[in-house]
Amino acid sequence: MRRSEVRRPEVRRSGHVRLALALLVAIAAAVLPLLRVVAAGPWLAAAAAVVVAILGTGAALRRLRTPAVLVTLAELLLAGALVTAIYFGGTALLLVIPSPGTIAELPAIAAGAADQIITGVAPLEVGRALAVVTVSALAALTVLLDHTVITARMPLLAAVALVAVWLIPALSVPAPLDIATFVAFAASLLLLLRTETRTRERALVAAAASRTPSGAAASATSGRSSRTGSALAAGLAVAAIVATVAVVPELPRPAPRVGIGTGPATTINPNLELGDDLRRPTEVEVLTTRTNAPSAPYLRATTLSRFDGRVWEPDRDETAPLTPEALGPVVADPDIRITEYRTTVAITQLSSTWLPIPSPAVRVDDLAGSWAAMPSNRTVIGDGADTQGQEYVTTTHVVRPTLEQIQAAGTTAEGLSESVTQLPEAMPPSIERTAREITAGEVTAYDQLAALQRWFRGSDFRYSLDAPVADGFDGSGVDAIADFLEVRSGYCVHYASAFAVMARTLGMPSRIVVGYLPGSLTGRSVDGESVASVMSSQLHSWPEVYFAGIGWVPFEPTNSLGAPPTYQRSTQPVPDDGGEDVTPDPAPQPTASAAPSDAAAPSPATTAAPGTTSPTPSVAVALPYAGVVLGAVALLLLPALLAAVRRHRQLSAARGGNILAAWQLVRDSARDVGLPLSDAESPRALGTRLSALPAVPAERVAALVDAVERAGFGRPGDGMDISAGGAAAADAAEVRRGLLASVSTPRRLTAILLPRTLVRA
Repeated sequence: MRRSEVRRPEVRRSGHVRLALALLVAIAAAVLPLLRVVAAGPWLAAAAAVVVAILGTGAALRRLRTPAVLVTLAELLLAGALVTAIYFGGTALLLVIPSPGTIAELPAIAAGAADQIITGVAPLEVGRALAVVTVSALAALTVLLDHTVITARMPLLAAVALVAVWLIPALSVPAPLDIATFVAFAASLLLLLRTETRTRERALVAAAASRTPSGAAASATSGRSSRTGSALAAGLAVAAIVATVAVVPELPRPAPRVGIGTGPATTINPNLELGDDLRRPTEVEVLTTRTNAPSAPYLRATTLSRFDGRVWEPDRDETAPLTPEALGPVVADPDIRITEYRTTVAITQLSSTWLPIPSPAVRVDDLAGSWAAMPSNRTVIGDGADTQGQEYVTTTHVVRPTLEQIQAAGTTAEGLSESVTQLPEAMPPSIERTAREITAGEVTAYDQLAALQRWFRGSDFRYSLDAPVADGFDGSGVDAIADFLEVRSGYCVHYASAFAVMARTLGMPSRIVVGYLPGSLTGRSVDGESVASVMSSQLHSWPEVYFAGIGWVPFEPTNSLGAPPTYQRSTQPVPDDGGEDVTPDPAPQPTASAAPSDAAAPSPATTAAPGTTSPTPSVAVALPYAGVVLGAVALLLLPALLAAVRRHRQLSAARGGNILAAWQLVRDSARDVGLPLSDAESPRALGTRLSALPAVPAERVAALVDAVERAGFGRPGDGMDISAGGAAAADAAEVRRGLLASVSTPRRLTAILLPRTLVRA
C-alpha cells in the first residue's frame, strides 16, 4: 500500500504534460469560432503566447512538486505580468509590474471595450482596449481551466466552460452550423476527457502492479478491459458527432409566431453603425405591421440630434412613465390637416429597449412591462422592459400640409435646442459648397431640401454596403461625409448624415431618425388590414427638418430605398384614405414634437427623482471601478480572514483549558508554511523538528509538548486545565510567529493569504 502511494504521484506528474497539451487543444478549438465575433489580428498571437506560457509554467511547476495553490498563484501572476508587458509596458515598472499610471489606464480601457462590445456588431475590429480585455479574459479562463482539469481533476466541469465559450459566436452572429469547427471542438473535448482518464488509469494500474505479482496480472486484465471500454466509448462518441452533424440540421424548425419571440433576436444600434448590422450573414423577420393607413408606415425607434463632427448621439431628453397622455398631442397651425391612423406592431425577433413605432405617435397601448415616453422626439424607451415578443397598438396623428403650405412655412430654430443646428468648427468646406451648388436658384427652404433629396436619389449616386468599407469612409463624421460626396456610393447612414449636415449648413435645424423601413406586404390580412413584414436588413436611418407651424418633416435621400414623402397641391381634392381627420391642437408653440433640451438628460433607468442629488460625473464613473477593486481585494483576503477566525477559536478553546486546541494551531501553522506532517508522528517527534528551526523558540515548543502529553496521557481532567491552557495558548502563538519567521517572504505571504489547511480536504 505504502509503495503504491509513493509511486502514484510519479505517474500523475508524468500525466501533467499530456493533460496540459490536451487542454491547449481544447481551448484552441473553443476559441477558434470567436473569430466570427472579433476580427483576427495581433491580439490572437498575444493570446496564444499567453495561453501557452500559462499552461507550460503550470506543467513545469508540477514536475517540481510545487503545491497546487502555489501553481495557480504563479499562473495568475504570470498572466498579469504578460498582459502588462504586452499592453502596458510603457507605464509598467520593470516592464511587468503595474504602476499607478498603469492602473489609471484601466477605467478607460474597460469603458472603451464595453462600449465597443455593446454598440459594435460582429466581427469587431480589435483595438487596444478590446485586445486587453480579450487577452486578459482568455488568460483568466486558462488559469481556471488549468486548475479545474489538472489540479482538481474535474474535466467535465471544464468542458461545460469550454462549451459556453464555443457558443458565444452562435449566440452573437446567427449563422448555419460550421461543421468543421464543431467536429474539431467535439473531438478536442473527447481528447481532453480521455487524456485525464488515462492518467488516472495508469496510476491505478501502477499501484496494483506494485502490490503483488497477482496484482500485475490483474492490472493486465484491467488494461485489456479498459482498452475494450475505450474502443466502445470512442465508437459511441463518433456516432454522436455524426448524428449531430447529419441528423440535427434536417430536423424541422419551429416557425416564428407573431407576438412570441423565437429564433435569433436582432437589436437596434442607435449609434449609426448600421452598416455592420446590415451586413449580418443571416436575415430574419424582426416584426410585422398592419394599419388602416393607405400604406405601411416607417417605424421610428430613436432620434439623433447632437453631432460633434465624428458621431451622432441618441437624444436622451426628459422622460415620463408611458401613459395614454405621456407623448402629448401633435400641434400645428390651425389650417393644416391632421389625420389619425392606427397601426398594430407585432415583434417577432427583435430585442431592444427602443420601441419601433410609427410617427408622430400620440398613444401606445397594450405594451407589457415598464416603458417610458420621451415627448421631445415621440419615442418610447424600455424602463427595464424589452421589445421581444411584444404586440402593441399605436395611434398616430399625421400632419399633412399641402405643397403650398410647406413651401410657405419655411424652417425655423425658434424654441428648439441648439443641438439641432450646431456644426463642428473644423469641417471640410466641400460639404457646404456642394449644398449651396445643388440648391442654387431654389427660393423656399422646402424647395432647397427637395432639390437635395432629388440629387441624392439621382443617377449620380449608388446604394452600396461595401463601397464605404473599401474606400475607408464607413462612418457618419464630417470626413466620411466629404468622402461620400466624392465617391457617391454608400448606404443610408451616409445619405442621412450628409443630408442633415448639408441642411444645417443652409441654416436649417435637422436631426436623424433610426428605425425601420415600411417592409413588404405578405398577402395576408387581419381584420381587413394588410400585414407587412419587416426584415432585419430594413434597419434604416433618415433625416428630418423642422418647419414652422408643421413640426419635424421627414425626407428620404437614400438612393433606391424607401419613398420620399409627397404633398398635394391645394387645388387637388382631398382623398378619403381611411383615416379620421382631427383638429390641430392650438398650442402656443406649434411643434409636432418638442425639442430636446440643451443638456443631455439621463436615460429612464437613471433619471433622478425630484429633490434628490446624483453623484458628479467623475464620482459616478469612479464608483463602479472602486466597487470592483474593493470586491477583488475582499475576495483575495477571504482565505486569510477565515484562517484568522479559525485561529481565534483555537486560542479561545485553549485558554478555556483545551490544550489539544493549542497543539492543533501549531500543526496547522506548520502545514501552512509547507512543513510535511504525518498523522502517525508523535507530538514530541514533531516538536523536535520544530525546535530545530532557528526562529522557533525551543523552550516554548518543549513546554507545549509537555502540556500536550499530560493532556493526552494524564488523568481524566488534565486536558481541561484552564491555567495550563492559557500558557499553552501563549506558547502556541509564539511558535506560530517563529514558524512564519523561519520561512522565506513568499512562503510566509502564502501561508497568511492562502493557508493550505483551508483546502486540506
